[in-house]
Amino acid sequence: SGSNGGKSSRVKAKTPKPLTESEKAAGPPEGRVPICPACKTGILKPDGIYFGEALNKPVLKKSIKQSLKSKVVIMVGTRGEVDPAAKLPLMAKKENKAKIVEVNIGKTRLSAIADVQLLGAAGDILPKLLHLVKLRMAKLILCGTQHRRAKPAKPKSSSAKAKQTKPKASSAKA
Repeated sequence: SGSNGGKSSRVKAKTPKPLTESEKAAGPPEGRVPICPACKTGILKPDGIYFGEALNKPVLKKSIKQSLKSKVVIMVGTRGEVDPAAKLPLMAKKENKAKIVEVNIGKTRLSAIADVQLLGAAGDILPKLLHLVKLRMAKLILCGTQHRRAKPAKPKSSSAKAKQTKPKASSAKA
């Protein structure tokens, strides 16, 4: 509009309208997002990448590097349709023979490569998975402790009994 080519109307359209006290109390209405309480102009949103937003290059590089050395990749709540993130489990599997665990409410594009599929809501499955991992880790730790404490005695042969040798000094590790 006018000589500014409509810039002021575009800026106005992008400037978020602060929430009223009743909206704050009830939560933001559908189609509105909360405004930062500190600066009063910034939009609060989850830390995610939306369509049209650029990926953070250092984060992407670190993700690729980590995928290439991962032994397990857990995919949670993704359909695996958006690259480059969708390629990370594929890279891990190809480069490092990583096991792929998929946690989702249904089958996805990446289901075919998953070694384990856990179908259901992530909020239900992940706590159960964590519990199972903790149990397994406790069992491994306990098992390892028992093996260190109770090493079976080696059977002595009859010729070893006949020989009277000095016992060797042992270096016990704590």
